[in-house]
Amino acid sequence: MTGDYTFRSIPGILYFMFTLLLLSGCIAENIDDCFKGIPLKVSLPADIPQGTIKDMSLYVFDDKDLLLDILPVNTTEPVTLNYPGIPAFHCVAMANTQDGTMLVNPLKTGDQRSDGFISLKPIVPTKAEQSIFTSPTDLFYGELEIENNTTSNHPAEQFIDVSRMTASMNITLRGLQRLTGTDDRDYSLVIRETSSRMDFSGNYGGSPASYSPAMTLAANKDFEVSMFRLFPTTNGGGLTIDIYHNRSLLKSITTDGSGNPIIPVVGKTTNLLLNFEGSVSVEIEITAWGKTVIWKDWN
Repeated sequence: MTGDYTFRSIPGILYFMFTLLLLSGCIAENIDDCFKGIPLKVSLPADIPQGTIKDMSLYVFDDKDLLLDILPVNTTEPVTLNYPGIPAFHCVAMANTQDGTMLVNPLKTGDQRSDGFISLKPIVPTKAEQSIFTSPTDLFYGELEIENNTTSNHPAEQFIDVSRMTASMNITLRGLQRLTGTDDRDYSLVIRETSSRMDFSGNYGGSPASYSPAMTLAANKDFEVSMFRLFPTTNGGGLTIDIYHNRSLLKSITTDGSGNPIIPVVGKTTNLLLNFEGSVSVEIEITAWGKTVIWKDWN
């Protein structure tokens, strides 16, 4: 009796297994012919060395902009987006965010893309009672929307372009000791104001941020501020550079020698010469990222 029951159940078991195979979406002798998802690769600008990117995360949102996944990615190998039943993806790539320099709002599965942002870290209030922040990391960002409607077992590889999201500056201050009639080194800068955060749509905002980069005295008596990064200014306005001596405000610079505002350019380096020998003169030269202008000393 038992053997007869087992024998008659075999067709039912085979039918059940066949149904499962159909539901899996792929029946093929070669598994390479089965759909495994959409390959996505990060693309860097041609002038950016590979070593510039220290870490990168890909945030994958669905068609309602709800977070599906966070994937580690690099610029050499594609990742696979395999999320059945999701009609479209909105992908956001962010690089160089994991060194602790900036604050990244932690997102969990199901969170809205609008909840995501990265912001500068504040430092303790300064003598000028301004909000001083740390310089941002060498931040890169990109986004891409992808339709998930392919029927091909070998969908075309998608590319998400990322670009630099900060500006950089070098500053040379000439004739400070002559201006004050002293030979001490008690000078400092406050550079204000820029945005302090960026959201996951690449938009800048947040409370106004100021910076106080270190100054060093060169052999020719120039004070120099080595290249530092900063976010763009708010509402397209210019920077104000406050120069302090012995903790007292000495000068405030807002324009160049032609009266133009000092506006850092994202992805470029702004080289600035503040010359206090004689009448105050301000020179600006915008260069490729990381290229430093050596200002000629006419003395």
